[in-house]
Order: sequence, then structure tokens, then C-alpha cells
Amino acid sequence: MREIYVHQDYTRVGYYKSVLDEAGIPNLIRNDATHSSLTEMPSPIFFPALCVLHDEDYDRAMKLLGEIHCAQPSDLPDWQCSKCDAEVPGNFDSCWQCGFVRENTTASPG
Repeated sequence: MREIYVHQDYTRVGYYKSVLDEAGIPNLIRNDATHSSLTEMPSPIFFPALCVLHDEDYDRAMKLLGEIHCAQPSDLPDWQCSKCDAEVPGNFDSCWQCGFVRENTTASPG
């Protein structure tokens, strides 16, 4: 198991987890229980940490996350998931939290 991303904001870690899930890369979030009760803890040892379960998936996972991290921001506005009420970035066609597919995904080509 190898750690690939740590951040105080559980939402960011959860988003990256959904990217790895979609790519079929086995992973887990360590310290996922601390995000609700210890969100103000200043030490990174308490922050949610995304880990790949198999070391051989590390390079592929880092490449995928690097492409997303460096991508241009979306011109589309963020949207509210009608199933779980999560706020979802405009460039997502499905909810990062529950997987619900946005009904109106028509974006004009740029």
C-alpha cells in the first residue's frame, strides 16, 4: 500500500478516490473517520490520505491524478446533486459522492 494524496479537505480526497475507482485502481482513504470529528486538527497525521492498495498501481494512479490536477478549470458552473445534495464541480457529469449522473449535461462545444 502506498500513500498518494493527503489533504485536510475530505472532499478533494474523495474526488480523487472516485477517479481511481472509475479507473479500476484499488484504493482506500486512511483517516476517513477523522474528517467529521477532527476537521480542525492542524496536524497532517490526522488528514484523510488516499492510498493505492497495490504498489504496482502507484505510477498509473499518480499519472491519472496529475492529469486532473493540472487540467484547465471548467467554464461550467458547479451544480447541486439532486440525489445527495453534494456540490459538484461543473466539469463533472456525475456526482463525486454518490455517482448520480447529471440530467442536463449539454455543454456547448468550445
